[in-house]
Amino acid sequence: MLWPAWAVGATFPALAAPPDPNAQVWSETDFIGSLAKDTTLTGIAIARFGEDVANPTLTALGLQVDHKIGKWTVAAGYRHQVVRHETTGPSISQLAIAMATYSDTFGRSTIAIRARADNTLHSSGNPWRFRIRVEYRWSTPGAAPISYVFVNDEAFYQGSASEWSRNRAQAGMNLRFYRRYDLQVYYLWQNDELSKPARINALGLLLKVNLE
Repeated sequence: MLWPAWAVGATFPALAAPPDPNAQVWSETDFIGSLAKDTTLTGIAIARFGEDVANPTLTALGLQVDHKIGKWTVAAGYRHQVVRHETTGPSISQLAIAMATYSDTFGRSTIAIRARADNTLHSSGNPWRFRIRVEYRWSTPGAAPISYVFVNDEAFYQGSASEWSRNRAQAGMNLRFYRRYDLQVYYLWQNDELSKPARINALGLLLKVNLE
């Protein structure tokens, strides 16, 4: 039974410590379809790539249902993801996700506050992680294809470590094409007390396709 062990070692060799901060590219594509009035179903595909790490560092596929109630949007979803930046090889997990977002618009400004809870299914320890994000948007009429610019900041509480372990900040713009396509282009900074690399500089690309 030496061959399987050799194959795993050959496929996922031990890596040197990656540069810190690490330069990365984060990409996501969302396909959004209507289920009913104020209710949508979204298919999600994610891939992330880093500097001098096993790539892609993360891949994920997921489904999410969103329902809008006035100024609130509630959502539930499932995600299957593979993380490859550990030196021991890939880590595969399934997440059950619940979110609630409150947003309000005044003039050209929008403020959105999102609370999110992730449950890592079949986890041997505390499976919960909680996230809170505050976002500010400024609409840009007359600057097409830019529809708005935004900044946000998100804090992560890791249940298994019983601490606020991660902070993630973003700043960027939303480009709208032909009413059906939105592309967010943004800069991301992340600082993490538990994972490696601990600090990440990333170019983010989020494409949303509205299916009609």
